[in-house]
Formats: sequence, structure tokens, C-alpha cells
Amino acid sequence: MELRKAEAEDADQIAALHAESWRRTYRGMMPDAFLDGDVFENRQAEWRERLRIDPPNRLIVIAEEARIPQGFLCIYGDDDPIWGSLIDNLHVRYDTQMQGVGRRLMREAAVWFNLHYPDRGVYLWVMQKNTNAQGFYERLGGTNREAVTRPNTGGGSAHVFRYAWDSPAALLA
Repeated sequence: MELRKAEAEDADQIAALHAESWRRTYRGMMPDAFLDGDVFENRQAEWRERLRIDPPNRLIVIAEEARIPQGFLCIYGDDDPIWGSLIDNLHVRYDTQMQGVGRRLMREAAVWFNLHYPDRGVYLWVMQKNTNAQGFYERLGGTNREAVTRPNTGGGSAHVFRYAWDSPAALLA
């Protein structure tokens, strides 16, 4: 498996993987009408816009096997004055989960954060009902620091947890 920085022409492949991940994972957490409807178009517009610009505090990485995306990661360094750097997206193809793709992408995030923002914490949001992801982050040393209700893309809201690490080094451990 190879990791590489995403380019503008990757937007549609990332959007397809993202939409499929949401359809499989967030059923019952996000509105079914959205997941069954325009989730791909929504993600496509989002990723085309995101990949149109390349801010210096953001990294988007694709994990590929034989040029087929297996997962992707989108992170923002020094995103929050209190919590630090944000892991905004981590999605792995359903049929390749539990094969180390997510762990490899998280390690890539930790290395990049450690290089560019070593003195900042790292955090992400995970839906309360997404217990598989919570277990994954806990195995990587993340701790649930707070619970809030946030609006969902596609409508409604969800209870989410903020998982955090005190530093990129803690995520590398």
C-alpha cells in the first residue's frame, strides 16, 4: 500500500469513498433521506472545493493499493487554540477495514503533526453511536474528553465525542 498527498483530480474518488463510508457507518445517525439521496453529490462538492486550494496547515492523504483508494485522511494543523490540531476525516473502504489502513493513516497524521505542530494537542470528533471508531481511537491512546451535540451534514444533529491526545507524540506511541 502506498500513501500519497491528494491532488485536485482525486476529488471524485475521495467523495465516492466518503459517501460510501457514511452510507455504511452512519445509518441511523444521519438522516436516511440524505444517505440514500444526495450524499455523493454533497461530498463531491465538498471535496472539489477542498482540493481546489491547498492551505499550508492542511494535509490530505490517500492510501492506495494498485492505484485504487483504500482510505483517506484530512487533517488541519493548529486548528483550535485550546485543542490543537484536527483530524477532520479518516475513512477506510469497508472491505479493507481491520487491515491496518486506518492505523497507517493515523500514523501519517501523527508524523506530520509532530513535524509541523509538535507542541499542540490532537483531536477529532466521533459520533456517540460509532462505537467501532471509538474503540479504534482508544486503542491508539485517544481519550474521550467531552460530549456535545453538533449539527449533521444533511440535516438533524448528533451526539458526538471529542477524542484527544495531548501531543502528536502521544498519538505516535
